[in-house]
Amino acid sequence: MLYGYTLGIIGLLILIHELGHLTAARLAKIPVQTFSVGFGPRLAGFTRKGVDYRLSLILLGGYLKPGIKTEAEWSAIPPARRVAFTLGGIIANGVAAVLLLTVYGVSSRDMGFFSAQLWAGKQAAVILLTIFTSLPLLFTNSGDLAGIIGIVAQGSAIIGGGQAAVLLFAAILSLNLAAINLLPLPPLDGGRALFDMLGKVAPPLGKASAGFSIAGWIVLVGLTILATKNDLARFLA
Repeated sequence: MLYGYTLGIIGLLILIHELGHLTAARLAKIPVQTFSVGFGPRLAGFTRKGVDYRLSLILLGGYLKPGIKTEAEWSAIPPARRVAFTLGGIIANGVAAVLLLTVYGVSSRDMGFFSAQLWAGKQAAVILLTIFTSLPLLFTNSGDLAGIIGIVAQGSAIIGGGQAAVLLFAAILSLNLAAINLLPLPPLDGGRALFDMLGKVAPPLGKASAGFSIAGWIVLVGLTILATKNDLARFLA
């Protein structure tokens, strides 16, 4: 049962991330073709105002596909609007984390609402700083790297501690999702935003984003394989 709750929390945070992109797309007047929770074949969904809202088979992420057919069309959109769209998911996860920490402050630390908000903002900043300073350990201490199996197992153990533990786990996981997506690897939001900005000041670098995207995907796939290997080793030990 706890595994199901943990997967539900992960799925909800992914949904929030993609809703952030969708909201940013609306505000930036960027057309949207597909809004998907999950990857791979479409399992279910509906179409509304020209957007295909779908649930896909592999529930390990999600994506929002702009209704743009060519690179030239994308490049014609002002960089500020492209960057706003790209960072929308990160902002949504950050806001969600602060809200979750605010609820935790009110319900578990007997804080007033505004005091809890200030405390939540400070705690979110501290957690993000800790995440970023710990990122080099992915490469220097890769044996501790956990994948989706490990996250679900560890999360299930944590949320067994009650409502307060659920709120903290969800907030920290949301901030992790924001931080990872902020990394300057082109497949991730941070990398795409970086190359959108570089394309404005140094067009040749902007055009090189495809090559960097391939390299970034190789790094991400490698880390995913390593994390899964670590998860299986822990469970089979």
